[in-house]
Formats: sequence, C-alpha cells, structure tokens
Amino acid sequence: MSSNYNSSPFGHPIVDECRRLRRSIEHIARKYRGSALDDDDNTRYPMVLLLGNHSSGKSSFINYLVKRRVQSTGVAPTDDNFTIIGPSEGGDDVDRNGPALVGDPDLGFSGLKVFGSVLVNHTQLKLRSGLAIRDFMIVDSPGMIDSPVTADQLSLHSAGLSRGYDFAGVCRWYADRADVILLFFDPGYHLHCYFRIDLLAKLSLNHVMI
Repeated sequence: MSSNYNSSPFGHPIVDECRRLRRSIEHIARKYRGSALDDDDNTRYPMVLLLGNHSSGKSSFINYLVKRRVQSTGVAPTDDNFTIIGPSEGGDDVDRNGPALVGDPDLGFSGLKVFGSVLVNHTQLKLRSGLAIRDFMIVDSPGMIDSPVTADQLSLHSAGLSRGYDFAGVCRWYADRADVILLFFDPGYHLHCYFRIDLLAKLSLNHVMI
C-alpha cells in the first residue's frame, strides 16, 4: 500500500487505496462493458445537499451542525457559490477554488466541467479542522431567490440560466450523487415559489427529501 496519501486534501488512506485498486482493473471493466463508475462520479465522503431559499437558514444550520463558523450568515444573500464543506484530515484549514477543485479528478467533482466556467468559478471547497462532523461532507447551494415572473420569463427563470449557468442542471448533478437532500423554506416567502417548485420537480426521485 502506497504511503503517499497526502496528495489530496481529504487524505483518506483506505479510500485512496480502493481508488488505486479500482483503476488497476478498469481495463477489464471496459473490455467486458462492466458498470464500474468513473472516478469523476465518486466523492470521498457521503454527501448531504442543502437546497432552499436565501435567508432560509442553510448557513446557520451548517455552522450549528459543525460547531464552527464556516459560512457567513445574514438576511440578504451572502454567498452565490456551491460550497463543499468537509473535515480536514491534516489538521489545517484548506481552501480550494472551483478550477482547482474541479480540475482534480481524485476529488469526484470533475463532472461539473460540463456546466461551464461560470459555474466552476462559483464553486469552492472548504476543509476545516475541529468540525463536529467526521464522516460526511455538506454541499451548501446558492439561495434560490423567488420572485414573481411572467409566463414569458418563467422558462428562463426556472432553468436558472439568469445566473449564467444551468442552475437546475447543477442541482440535479449534486442530487444524483447526494445521499441526503435537506430542503429549507422561508415561510415569509411562501407566495412566490415558481422557481423552487419547478426545480424540485426536476430533481431525482430516488432520494428522500427532508
């Protein structure tokens, strides 16, 4: 077993060795058309995806759960990134921007490249020491900003293309890989939910949403 496990920010020896073993038999899977997944589809930890309106408590929930202030909080939208949060195995805080995260095939997020550079540049990784979580990662998504739209605007608004990338498609990408999806709602904005309802209808139905 190789001892060079610190090349990735997650640094899990067992997971790294499993990846190495799988790569060693990929040629057999290709030859016999096996169903082994690409590395791009495998993240280091089980994933919990948070979706919901801005100011619905996602960031506050994360800070409470991990027992550390990792995300900024506020009434107004404070962040428009997809932020992957996980424990730092090396004891140091680690930050990676989107290009560095997506460009590393061992981290499992390379598939996000298909959504373009705008999305990649609105993605970040935060590994933090001293978190109360050890065995899973959290994905904090940009808050959905519901507002009244006309029928002509609905298709563009629902697709999330006004952000510069396919927001609904990115949410589906994460949902397909998530083990748990947590939905956050702000009861003060319950009347304007075009985007939220349309997006949730498009997500994978293979998950239990809480």
